[in-house]
Amino acid sequence: PVPLRIGVYYSPEFRSFTYRHHFTDTAWILGKPSVRLFNEALALLFIEVVEVPRAGSGPGLRGDLAGVIEPRIVSAAAVYFSAEHGTAGVGVQPLHITYGFTVYSPRGEPVASWEVTGRGNEPGGNPLAAVSTLRRNFEYAMREAAWKLTSGFRDIPEVRLWLADQAVHKD
Repeated sequence: PVPLRIGVYYSPEFRSFTYRHHFTDTAWILGKPSVRLFNEALALLFIEVVEVPRAGSGPGLRGDLAGVIEPRIVSAAAVYFSAEHGTAGVGVQPLHITYGFTVYSPRGEPVASWEVTGRGNEPGGNPLAAVSTLRRNFEYAMREAAWKLTSGFRDIPEVRLWLADQAVHKD
C-alpha cells in the first residue's frame, strides 16, 4: 500500500447514483455498492482511509491526511439484449461504468484527475434471465474498474508527482 493516510469523499450524488435503463425501465443502484467497493479498494491502496465530509480542505479535516480522493460516476450504460453482438443467436448484454477520480491536496487544490472504465460482457442466451445477466455484468464492470484504480494508481502522471511531493517513491 501507499504509505499515506487519505480522506475519501463520497458526494450525495455518488452515493445515490442509480442507472435506469430506458427500454426496460429497470433501475440499477450503483452508488451504494460503489461506496462499499471503493472503501475496500482504497483500503488496499493506502495505509489508512477515512471518510471526510467534503472534498478538499476545511474545518474538521484531519491534519495527518495527505489529501482527499473523490470518486464520481461519469457514465454507465447497458445494452438490454443484443443478439448481433453474440454468436449463434446467443445475446450479449454489454455494459460499462466509468468512474472519475480527483485527488485534492490538504489545502483543497485538485492535484490529479483521471477516469477508469470497467466493462461487463457476459453472454446472456436466455432473454428471461436478462436482468440477472445485467446485474452480474454491472458487478463485473465495477470490480474491473476498482482493479484498474488500484493497479494503475501510481501510473497516473499527476499522481506520481503528488506522491513524489509526499516523499513516496515507487518500489
